[in-house]
Amino acid sequence: MTAPADEPVQQIARDLDAEYVGVGRCGTLYRAPERQRCYRLIPRAELSADHRDELKRWQGLPRRPGLAPVVAAGADGDQQHLGGRWYQVVCYETRGRRSLADAFADPVPANRVDAVIVALRAVTRWWSSLGPGMMPMPADIVLTDSGTQLLPLPSWGVPSLTELMTGPERVLHLAPNLARGQAEVGRAEDLYTLAVAALRCFGTIPDAGPERLLHRAACAVAPSGERLDGRLPGWMRRVGPIRSVLDELCELTSPAAMAERRGDDDVAWLVGRLERARDAMDPVTAVRSLRDADEPQEALSLARTILVDDPHYDVLVLAAAIAYQDAGSPLEALTLLDRAVQTDPERLEAYAEQMSIIGDLWTTVLTLLSEAIDDSFARRLDTTLQTAFHHLPQAERRAHAATMAGHLIRQGKLREANSFAHQWLHGEDGLMWWRIDLMIVYGTTFLLLDRVNEAAQIAEVIRKGLRRVTVNKSMDAATIGLYGRLLAQFEEEIRRARGSGRDEHEEGENGPEGES
Repeated sequence: MTAPADEPVQQIARDLDAEYVGVGRCGTLYRAPERQRCYRLIPRAELSADHRDELKRWQGLPRRPGLAPVVAAGADGDQQHLGGRWYQVVCYETRGRRSLADAFADPVPANRVDAVIVALRAVTRWWSSLGPGMMPMPADIVLTDSGTQLLPLPSWGVPSLTELMTGPERVLHLAPNLARGQAEVGRAEDLYTLAVAALRCFGTIPDAGPERLLHRAACAVAPSGERLDGRLPGWMRRVGPIRSVLDELCELTSPAAMAERRGDDDVAWLVGRLERARDAMDPVTAVRSLRDADEPQEALSLARTILVDDPHYDVLVLAAAIAYQDAGSPLEALTLLDRAVQTDPERLEAYAEQMSIIGDLWTTVLTLLSEAIDDSFARRLDTTLQTAFHHLPQAERRAHAATMAGHLIRQGKLREANSFAHQWLHGEDGLMWWRIDLMIVYGTTFLLLDRVNEAAQIAEVIRKGLRRVTVNKSMDAATIGLYGRLLAQFEEEIRRARGSGRDEHEEGENGPEGES
């Protein structure tokens, strides 16, 4: 928010007991939110007697949708001596504590764009209430909890040369055809003003001096994406909807576009394009959109770029899923999940993903790395799995119990695996026979401990359970088919063990008594 070069802003703010907002289409704006007032100060020399009379008449107008009412300035009158100068004071009643000019300072790009979207949605209502040709500056637009209010003025046309030179921001929002002397102001010029406001959400305009800006406008050098200094993180400049809307805004502010008639449809179109760009500024949305478009490598590349500057937890988890499921890179997935755990140890999603990936790919991972590392990596995976499991709440631990038991088996901890499976299969109501995956792992521990008869008892319990869920349809057919194949494989291993003469060496404390 720039102030006119010669206006004693701080002194005026003290005199009005208000805060400076910015340069309006005409005059400068100050806000006193506790009194629900905004003040527009117009140098007295800029107004004729007719202008002052028109502003006086506006104080009695009925309220109009989307417009802040013009009210009397108070006991000091409409003309006041402030900061050593005389000003015409236009007073507005408004509940807003922020303007669109304030929104430009928001460090979050999506918030800046959203503020412009809210303003654009009000444009057609302003046209209905006030007519075209308002050319609102960002400071003229008040953001309220319920939308926006315009601080209106009569349609006085293009700001004077004095106003343009003392307020360079006005030149920036001035359509090139107006800078070249065209007097007629309409919907195209209004839309141009707000399109430039949208561009300012993405970057800052160079050459901000009044002479340079006026020269650019008069020569029809419109703002362009190439000439904007970026206010976006590097990754956002790669996102399709953001690149597209920048190109479209530059086209909309080009001299050729000013010759076209504009209306409500153009406003709705621009709102839609900005909404797409705003949504794409969410890093998870941007990455997921590429994945949904069947571009996993592009999605993973974008995620890596995002994570250079921001270790975003949800992006880390999503990137891990893409790396594992779409790109076939389980090691990168595990690395990303490690970073997620470090970023926010209290959240659970990364732990659950670690359980799934390590459980599914333990053998594959070790095979891939067997020639490159020693047992330390296996120990690291073990630590990761143990940590992940113990961070999960009880219900999720139960869901991953088969993975954890299988991991213990692969480590050769057969008795621990047997006790672990026994613990997680038994609840307050007895044996949870419907946990077929864990039942198979439980039976496998008996088989590996050469307790073949007990393994066979478990197999019989599993077979009865599969018959039961088949009849009552409490499990889908595909899952029943998978468990049926695993059971057949398990029973074949039992037959081979019996054929080889393996006997139970001892009867353990976790035998399957009472489980059938």
